Amino acid sequence: MSRPTRCTLAACRFEAFFLLAVLLLLATPSNAQKITTTVNSPFDFAAAKHYAWKENHIITRQGKANDALIDKKIVEEVNRNLEAKGFLQDAANPDFYISYDAGSSDTAVAVEGGITQHPVVNTATPPPVYGIPQNVWYSVDGIISFHMVDAKTGKPIWTVVAKKKIHDPHKGMKDMPKQIEQIVSKSFKKFPPKG
Repeated sequence: MSRPTRCTLAACRFEAFFLLAVLLLLATPSNAQKITTTVNSPFDFAAAKHYAWKENHIITRQGKANDALIDKKIVEEVNRNLEAKGFLQDAANPDFYISYDAGSSDTAVAVEGGITQHPVVNTATPPPVYGIPQNVWYSVDGIISFHMVDAKTGKPIWTVVAKKKIHDPHKGMKDMPKQIEQIVSKSFKKFPPKG
């Protein structure tokens, strides 16, 4: 009968470290955005170059003031992307309307259901809970859906949904402009749809 071989201390540490590294790589979620585009009905974007904004909905846990800043940045970035593709904002005579719904995975469902009030944001520091580490890391799925509808018929013509895992929601405002530029750029990369 053969006896199992024992590894040296250094070899055992290396094997344990390697196994831990592989497990962490497999368990770490990707930080990339997931973009899903839907073309709902035929629409001639080559001829229809004028758009206007409809009401947007944004609900985050950043508070109303920060939601207003986020909304402003999203609208600016979408306008910049559309203008770079030859579209003009024209509230008086639009060919299509654009709007968006945005929030985290737990509030995006509420947005679709028509929530009208912003959730209460608690800024109080909770007391320590002994025995439980206070520096717990968590993440949320940020979701934004852009909707375009025909100005004449009111029918949906194009929709894009972007999802991104946000690993530290409390620090979300720090690099908010960069994050919005990336998500809007990726969302409108294949716009207008080809034929």
